[in-house]
Amino acid sequence: MRLAQRTLCGARDGVRLPGYDRGGLARGIVHIGLGAFHRAHQALYTEAAICNGDARWGIVGVSLREPRMARALVAQDHLYSVTEREGAAATTRIVGAVVQALYAPHALAQVIGALADPGILVVTCTVTEKGYSQHPSTSDLDTADADIRHDLAHPEAPRSTLGVLAAGIRRRPAGAPLSIVCCDNMAGNGDTLPKLLTQYAELADPALARRIRDEIALPNSMVDRIVPASTPASLDWAQQRLGLRDEAAIVCESFTQWVIEDRFAGPRPAWEAGGALLTGDVRPYQAMKLRLLNGTHSVIAYAGQLCGFDSVAAAMADPVVGAFARGVMEDLRATVQAPAGYDVSRYCHALLQRFSNAALEHRTAQIAMDGTQKVPVRWLPALRESVSAVIERPHLERALATWLHYLRSGCSDSGQPLAIGDAGAEALVARLRAADSDLQAAHQALGHAPVFGAEPWPQPFVQRLAGHLAVLRQRGAAALLSL
Repeated sequence: MRLAQRTLCGARDGVRLPGYDRGGLARGIVHIGLGAFHRAHQALYTEAAICNGDARWGIVGVSLREPRMARALVAQDHLYSVTEREGAAATTRIVGAVVQALYAPHALAQVIGALADPGILVVTCTVTEKGYSQHPSTSDLDTADADIRHDLAHPEAPRSTLGVLAAGIRRRPAGAPLSIVCCDNMAGNGDTLPKLLTQYAELADPALARRIRDEIALPNSMVDRIVPASTPASLDWAQQRLGLRDEAAIVCESFTQWVIEDRFAGPRPAWEAGGALLTGDVRPYQAMKLRLLNGTHSVIAYAGQLCGFDSVAAAMADPVVGAFARGVMEDLRATVQAPAGYDVSRYCHALLQRFSNAALEHRTAQIAMDGTQKVPVRWLPALRESVSAVIERPHLERALATWLHYLRSGCSDSGQPLAIGDAGAEALVARLRAADSDLQAAHQALGHAPVFGAEPWPQPFVQRLAGHLAVLRQRGAAALLSL
């Protein structure tokens, strides 16, 4: 039996149900990026605010890229389940905060209409780093992006995140308060999004750009939760827990964190009811999470892929990969300034435990995707700061070589082909594979400005990187990680 409003009574004992009348929910939030992370994170904080007695915050979920999740939620009256797993322990709840699910290419007028609705007071976004059409090396709007070119030519039929936001804001009544909360892994995401959005608007409609600057609040935020992509096995397992078939079921860890800059244009949900921290400065939390969690996660992904480990937990259980990941975390830890009073040692210890949670099938291939978007924000700032100060970061430097070898070789140490999911990698791969020596490969890679920037890298660093590439080519990833 499929999960739906009429079948809620069929849920197994112990499953937590929405503790409010869903029929009384008003639309108050538009969320762009209707993936698993949002449904296991921001939606749960909103659920807590609704359960606290505020029915203004029903979520309109928008998918820009794929229709499957919107269709699944519509078929289930927008209900879905979240199961938190730690070892053998698990808790399951059904979430009711989503009131509408739209696939933008098929419902563009409804999406823009929702964004224009003055009753919508908050927009949240989880579209990944690549979803904002940002040039990775300049951090400005990538005007060569195909979707941006399309949207500038057809502003009323947008395809990009920025184009859709701009089209909705353009139609909003003057003075209607709106706050847009970017929840993606970009340093200063609440500073980056308004820059990109106004750069886009200035090309399309200068008056709109002024309005965005003057009227729209875009607070910074930091989000943290490990949410693996659903698989047929995880959906079947969730069905056993739930007693109902849920095609949108999520299985994730119990840890969750949301730090939000307290800067809104108007009313917002009481996300504190779900444990969110509202603060005046999110940046220390962002930097710590981007480098220590996301940066180490990327290391585990590329090392794991090369060494034949499909899951993060399996990679962490390997003595070589696990020790290397801990070394990279220490290198990155030396480059972050933690929030005042924050116990970084405890945070790092908790991260390593979370990575080792064998109850989650978090795939290394999933985390390895889109490295040309992730590496420039997760690793390169720390490396730039370090080499400028003439400080070597041996584990992090080997991690960079590991990623480049992953791209150059396209196969694991055992010779298994790797599925590299990175639309921005083609030019970098071509440069690496055209090089006739490891030193030239290092020069070619670091000279690829879209990823590594235009500023030259110091020659000693280039030579160290070339040496690491040579070990990888001759002896494989396990040999380099063991040094």
